[in-house]
Amino acid sequence: MKIICKQEKLIKALNIVSKAVSQTSTLGITKGILIKTEGDMQISLSATDIQISITTKMDAIVNEKGGIVVSARIFTDLVRKLPSGDILIATDEKNVVSIKTEQSEYDLQGKEEEEFPRIDSDEEGKQIRIDKEDIRDLIEGTAFAASTDESRGVITGVLFEMKEGTLSLVALDGYRVAIKRDGRDSFKGEDIKAIVPAKLMREISKILADTAGEEEVLLDIGERRIKLYTEDTLVRVNLLEGEYIKYKDVLPKDNLVSVVIGKNSLLSAAERAAMLRSEGKNAFIRFSITDEDLTVSSRADEGKGRETINIEKKGEDLEIGFDAKFITDALKAIPDEEIEMQFNTSVSPCLIKPVSGDRFEYLILPVRLSTVSV
Repeated sequence: MKIICKQEKLIKALNIVSKAVSQTSTLGITKGILIKTEGDMQISLSATDIQISITTKMDAIVNEKGGIVVSARIFTDLVRKLPSGDILIATDEKNVVSIKTEQSEYDLQGKEEEEFPRIDSDEEGKQIRIDKEDIRDLIEGTAFAASTDESRGVITGVLFEMKEGTLSLVALDGYRVAIKRDGRDSFKGEDIKAIVPAKLMREISKILADTAGEEEVLLDIGERRIKLYTEDTLVRVNLLEGEYIKYKDVLPKDNLVSVVIGKNSLLSAAERAAMLRSEGKNAFIRFSITDEDLTVSSRADEGKGRETINIEKKGEDLEIGFDAKFITDALKAIPDEEIEMQFNTSVSPCLIKPVSGDRFEYLILPVRLSTVSV
């Protein structure tokens, strides 16, 4: 193989595929990147840790066709430190990879292309097209709420659910539920249910952020994996097996107290109140809801604080406590300027939703008021 490519474009491609490089596997080849020629004017870079596989293409001048596997860490670190401009990459019969610029030359030991794990091209699943920023918004608005305890099975994943023209993404961890929805005519006719590992969903979101200039992506959801296509990149992610929790059953059907409040005002107050926390402990905050005000308060060994925000309220007064992180995580994922918060009792979950519509729902379990003594 002998190719010439631009350092800047190669770095961009490496940044994308590196998200699939194994960090822990004992299978050494999964710590490598496969570089392969694709015709006379293009190369592809591929990486996989078996659970996620990424292939991306970039422009290059191909003088000799071929393929080689290089160490992801060494190759990426070296290319990053090379000056911008042309890079000549060539291999010999002993799989030595020569990397040359005008002023430098390095040789790395590579491995044969055939040693790289085969990335199968599965049969097509159910396909939908969606705006890049819209799918990123769905992912970023839900994946944070999935469990990070690998022993907890399907709730370490994000549920993709398509029904009656609405795509819903759902994540939960036993203390909170995050739901975001996107409905459109082009989704009608396709019913889909799949569970994608949340940590890999976050990698997909990062990849989409790196693909500048592309407005739409194709999602292909099969029985065993989900594939995401952009113009130059293909991402394959293995699905989690099992039945997802019936999350709709935990959403409250009615409420005794309803509050309409400015999202940014509440977020700022909650973040400031959360600064008062005892060392090594979670930050807890109390909401005191009265006729026209919601007071956010907190207390720790170092001090205490309170802030009052104007609200529109229906129902009785209420005192309720929360882990501050769960409140702020949800609020950060909401673009709306105003939100509605629904409550029942001091030991019942809080539901955060839009003032109108159902584009998102965040359910948060409270903590005991004795935990948030002020």
